[in-house]
Amino acid sequence: MIAHRYYPLISLASLSLVLLQRGTALAQEAHVHAVAQTAAKVQIPSSIRAEHQEIHASLIEATRVAGPVGVAAKALADVLHPHFVREEQVALPPLGLLAALARGEMPEGAAAVQAMSDTLRAELPTMLEEHKRIRAAVAELGKVAQAAGAAKYERLAEQLAQHALTEEEVLYPAAILVGDLIRARHHHCR
Repeated sequence: MIAHRYYPLISLASLSLVLLQRGTALAQEAHVHAVAQTAAKVQIPSSIRAEHQEIHASLIEATRVAGPVGVAAKALADVLHPHFVREEQVALPPLGLLAALARGEMPEGAAAVQAMSDTLRAELPTMLEEHKRIRAAVAELGKVAQAAGAAKYERLAEQLAQHALTEEEVLYPAAILVGDLIRARHHHCR
């Protein structure tokens, strides 16, 4: 049995432990919030953002076409939309730091971008698997657009096929290398 005279010490120690844990949790929460705010400041390169917006607008237009073209466009939109959203969260923002890194700078947001890049590396097999489903839907849109004489949507299908290939060959690898470069420079500066 603990003597009553030790209760204040035990209570003080317990309170200190609770405050320390709470302080640590608050500090971690503040760090996560700061990283999220910094990540929000990192911009997808305007050329890539414009291409995504153009593809999205053309696809929305295609979904409104009556008949097989509209049906194929809706099926494509169903597989493409969540993929585009995820790309804009982890695959494309790292590319916004490429120019600064090429100049030898360590830009603001580097830690957040490194985390995005690491996430992309981990999710890359899933992203590439999604590209297979997207390619199948793109091929279907191209086929029905050609049969319907809808050259505009046939070109959209070609544009999307090329876009996916560019992502696989250039954009995804570059985004991963951005994270690797940040990590290497950070390690070198220690």
